[in-house]
Amino acid sequence: MDKKDRWTRYFITFSVDAKRKVQAMDYRYLVSDCEGSVHVTDLMLQIGGAPAGYIPANQELLKRDRDQEDHPITRRHFNGVIRGEKTIAVPNREKVDQEKDLSKRVTGGIDFYLTPTQATSSDGVHFAHQYGQRVMAIHPALVANSELECSASKRQVTIDGAFTSQYSGKFHTCPAGFGIYHLTLLNNQGKQHGSGKLRCEVDMWLKGMGGERM
Repeated sequence: MDKKDRWTRYFITFSVDAKRKVQAMDYRYLVSDCEGSVHVTDLMLQIGGAPAGYIPANQELLKRDRDQEDHPITRRHFNGVIRGEKTIAVPNREKVDQEKDLSKRVTGGIDFYLTPTQATSSDGVHFAHQYGQRVMAIHPALVANSELECSASKRQVTIDGAFTSQYSGKFHTCPAGFGIYHLTLLNNQGKQHGSGKLRCEVDMWLKGMGGERM
């Protein structure tokens, strides 16, 4: 981006008499040796021996990508079939020939939606990251064709639409590029068994103006 399209910050330090209380201040801007228009915004006064600079607001840290019609792209979903135990790779990016700048991608939450085609045992559903860390275990047994939702974006777990707190571990995230996960289904004998349909949804974000400056 050209400098003419961005704001430029200027820092000025001045001292006041520590024994006197400042009640009001007058200021003016002087511009010389140039032509054109000058726009000034966001005057900030800070106390201390050194300026702290700009602190991005939360809403400036991230932004959504947009499609060709300028609609925000919030989520992408991927479907798969699980049998016993499965390792899956989930993209958090556009297609290679459509990705504008992968360095602007950031980690987002990933939501798992599982429909087992066979019943599972108690603690019979495990989600884990690439090397088996950050395990999330679902404690209730699931019946065939039930619907399990493990949603990082909503911070909730539901079974057939009913909220449950009977799980352990942490919700999962998907790094920029792609994430690798393990899903394990166990039967009543604790063996890897059964199958199910899995849908993964990635909450996709880009660096916003504030994120670019950090």
